Amino acid sequence: MSVLAGRRVAGVEPRQAAADAVLVVVFALLMIPAAQAKIEAEPVPYTLQLLFVVLTGLALGPWRGAAAMALYAVMGFGGLPVFARGGGLAYVLTPTAGYIYGFVVGAFVTGMTARILSQRVGVSDTGSRGAIGRFLRVDLIAALAGVPFIYLFGVNHLALYYVLATDEANPWGRAWSAGAGIFVWYDILKAAIAAALVSSAGMRKEGTRGNR
Repeated sequence: MSVLAGRRVAGVEPRQAAADAVLVVVFALLMIPAAQAKIEAEPVPYTLQLLFVVLTGLALGPWRGAAAMALYAVMGFGGLPVFARGGGLAYVLTPTAGYIYGFVVGAFVTGMTARILSQRVGVSDTGSRGAIGRFLRVDLIAALAGVPFIYLFGVNHLALYYVLATDEANPWGRAWSAGAGIFVWYDILKAAIAAALVSSAGMRKEGTRGNR
């Protein structure tokens, strides 16, 4: 059996595989300006990263979305200065490294939630009513579903940093307050914007919106 036939048996056409790879790379690269568009704060800066994480999950689906975030993580931990505060393997020791891990999971959860809801909720992809219906019943819910998973990894890593590097009496309480609590409404807004962009752009149509 040829390689081409093998890929077709596996359900992946070579042309589609190439298109998937391009999308993964493009969305991984979009995270770089999202990280650099920041307002410095301690211990966690304000950035646009969460917006692009959930946008990636919504646009590419769970597997390609997670792959794009994993590629972004590999670029940063591999030494490229693509994170909000640089890059390199030593970045794993910084207070905000946990959010990078959370981006992978958050994109996957967002994409998987959108897929499940799309299968269960009968809304049209066309017209303004279809876009509004999909925004409210699929994309907004899916975008918000990914946010807690980003917090899960980010806050716990930050708390561990406080345990190991400081004498903080209440590391998890402080980590929640400084690493999630002050960002909740800001992140809800970013998730809503991402959902609105995807719904209005009709990214579910073939070629962009992912089912994988």
